[in-house]
Amino acid sequence: MLDARPALVASFAPTPGTAESAEASGPRPNRNPDAIPDGKATNDTKINISVNASVVSDYRFRGVTQSAGRAAVQGSVEVASPVGLYAGTWGSSIAAYEGAHAELDFYGGYRANVSSIDLDIGVISYLYPGANGVSSAEVYLAGAKDVGDATLKLGISYTPHQDALGPGNGVYMFAEAEKPLPGLPLKVRSHIGRETGVNTVTGTPKLDWLLGADARTGPATISLAWVDARYRGRNSQDHHGGSVVAAVAFDF
Repeated sequence: MLDARPALVASFAPTPGTAESAEASGPRPNRNPDAIPDGKATNDTKINISVNASVVSDYRFRGVTQSAGRAAVQGSVEVASPVGLYAGTWGSSIAAYEGAHAELDFYGGYRANVSSIDLDIGVISYLYPGANGVSSAEVYLAGAKDVGDATLKLGISYTPHQDALGPGNGVYMFAEAEKPLPGLPLKVRSHIGRETGVNTVTGTPKLDWLLGADARTGPATISLAWVDARYRGRNSQDHHGGSVVAAVAFDF
């Protein structure tokens, strides 16, 4: 898994259907590339297929650029059932990585609302077509709860030992909050995460954070966010500091 990326995000996301279905677009929705997982069970009574396409000014994953600070094209397809089971794929262009120029993720899991808490549990596999021995998989769990008009979320991703990653395992924990501003089509959001183990950039603990706002205009959502990360060796010439990230995403 690549782990060295800058951050500045603005996104436009047409939202068909309910807010719940709009947020159930996979473990890494394009509107918020720093969150894995991120989904709510839908209220649909039949199988729902969602398709997303976007362009981001910088593909950042957990605060670290995967596109060398350049723009990336992304897209996803997900199938969700009324009982909460879902499966999908998500892809993005990336900077050259062991011969690969794209990342392709496959994921699946289960979403449910239990005692007013939105739970999302599943597994995701990160593949890099053209590269050998660098693919990996994680198990994730997240819970979100509405408090007034705000939403609070806690999540964890666990990477078990895999030969492609070397010895040891990895853990990523995060907390998020988002809240609409009264009288404005604007939602502010924040994210902070801590990663340890095999998926860190240098093998030492890493912190990442995001602070941004989403503005809905018609069928689109425009968001801007400051994304940054702190880890040993970040100031070397091969790594990027924090920045603002912008994206344009369309849900079909």
